[in-house]
Amino acid sequence: MSPAGGAAEAWFGGMLPDAQAELMSGLISGISDLALLLRSDGRILELRAKPTLNPGVDMSLWVGKPMRDYLNRESLVKFDRCLATLRQGSAAVPLTELNHRLGSDGHEMPVSYSFHRIGADGEILMLGRDLRPMAEMQQQLVSIQISLERDYEKQRDTETRLRVLMAAQPEACLFVNVARREVTEANAAAASLFGRRQDVLAGSPLHALLHREGDEDLTDRLIDVAAAGEGKVTAQLAASGMDVDVFPSSFRTSGTHMLLCRVERRRAGREVGGPMEDRLAGLFANSPDAMIFTAADGAILSANGSFLDLADIGQEQDVRGRPLAEFLNRGGVDASILLENAERSGVLRLFATKIIGAHGGARPVEISITRLRAGSETIFALVMRDASRVDAVRAKPPSGSVDMGSVIDLIGKQSLKDIVARTTDVIEKMCIEAAVELTSNNRVAAADMLGLSRQSLYVKLRKYDILKRDEG
Repeated sequence: MSPAGGAAEAWFGGMLPDAQAELMSGLISGISDLALLLRSDGRILELRAKPTLNPGVDMSLWVGKPMRDYLNRESLVKFDRCLATLRQGSAAVPLTELNHRLGSDGHEMPVSYSFHRIGADGEILMLGRDLRPMAEMQQQLVSIQISLERDYEKQRDTETRLRVLMAAQPEACLFVNVARREVTEANAAAASLFGRRQDVLAGSPLHALLHREGDEDLTDRLIDVAAAGEGKVTAQLAASGMDVDVFPSSFRTSGTHMLLCRVERRRAGREVGGPMEDRLAGLFANSPDAMIFTAADGAILSANGSFLDLADIGQEQDVRGRPLAEFLNRGGVDASILLENAERSGVLRLFATKIIGAHGGARPVEISITRLRAGSETIFALVMRDASRVDAVRAKPPSGSVDMGSVIDLIGKQSLKDIVARTTDVIEKMCIEAAVELTSNNRVAAADMLGLSRQSLYVKLRKYDILKRDEG
C-alpha cells in the first residue's frame, strides 16, 4: 500500500492543486476498499487499500507490474473488455467483478470495480469494493436455506408417518387442543366410533362428542388424569350415550398444550353386547361379500376388504368420504333409488346394478341396503354380492350331463347292466360332443383325439344324432 506522503502527487500530479489532490486521495481511499491507478496499457502506477482489507499478501509489490498478472482467467476477458471501452472514448465503465489471484494455492479475492479515465495521458482509476463479506453472507444464507429445507423434509416425513400410524391404529384417537377445548385431528377408528367423518370431527368441540355426568369439565379432568401419568376417565358418547373409557396423554408442541385421547368402549364389568360387537366387526372385516357403511347423504364412512377388491381400490382411506354414486353404474340414479327406498321402508333387497372400479372395469352386483341409527344420525349399511359369481354358481349343468340323483333313482327299477350301459352312453356322447367342439368340427382331429377310427367316429355320430344335427 502506498504511503500517505507524496501519494497525492502520484495520483493527481499536475491535475489538481496540492491541497485538492490530498483531499481527493483521501476520498478515494475512503469510498473504496481498494484503489488502483493504471497506465493506459494496464500497468499499475499506484495502489491504495484500506487497512481492514487483509488480502493475505503484500499488495505493494503489485506496483509497476501489469494488472493482468493478478487476475484469473475469467477476469482477464472482462478486464480487457473494460480497457477497450475506455479507449473508445467512454469516461467510465459500469461495475465489473474481477477476481484477483493471491497466490499459487488458488486463493482468490473477488472485487467489484468501477473504471474511470483521468488525466491527459489516459490513466485509468479503478475503485474496488471487496466482495468477500457479501460472498460469505450469501454462503451462510445458502447453508441456512439448505438446513431449513432438510428440517422441512424431516417434518413432512414425521407427519406422513404419524398419519399412517393413525390410520392403522384400531383404537379411536383424538388430538385435543386444551386452550380451545376442541379436536384438531382424529383417525378413521374415531370417525367410525362417533359416526362422523374425519373432516367433521376435526374442529369439533370436545363437549359435542363426549360428556361426563355432573358439572365437572371433561377437559380439566383429562388434564388431571394425564398429569398423574396413568388412569382413565369414564365418559359417554354425546350422540348415543354409550359408556366409553378415555385414556389421555399430555404433551406440548410449538407452545400449545395438547392431549392425545384414546377412546375405547367401556370394558369394565359385564359387557352389554361387547362379544356381539366383536363378532360383527369380524364379520365386516372378513366377509366374502362387499360391505360398506354410508352417511345419510351417501358419503362412504367405511368399507371392508371385499369392497376394495370389488372396486380395485388399494386402501380404505381412498374411498372414505367419497360419494357412493361414484362407484355405481348409473351414478346418482342408482344411489337415489337405494337411499330413498331404504329411508322410506328401512330395507331394499337384491337391487341389481354394476360396480365401476378404479380402472373403469364394471362388475354386476346384487345390493341389499339397510337403514340404521347411529345416535341421532341415520346411516346405511350395504351388502354387495358379486352377481357374476352368483350366476356361475346358479348356472344349469350342461345338457346330457350325468345326474347322480337320477342314476340312484334307477336302482331297483333297472338291472345294473342297463344302468351302466345308460350312463356309459351319456358319458360317451359328452366326450364326442366335447371333442367335436374343441376341434371346430374337424372329424379327423376329433377321431385322433378320442383314439377312434374315422369310420367308428361316424358310426357314433349317427348313433347320437350329432351328425344330422351338424349337417342341419
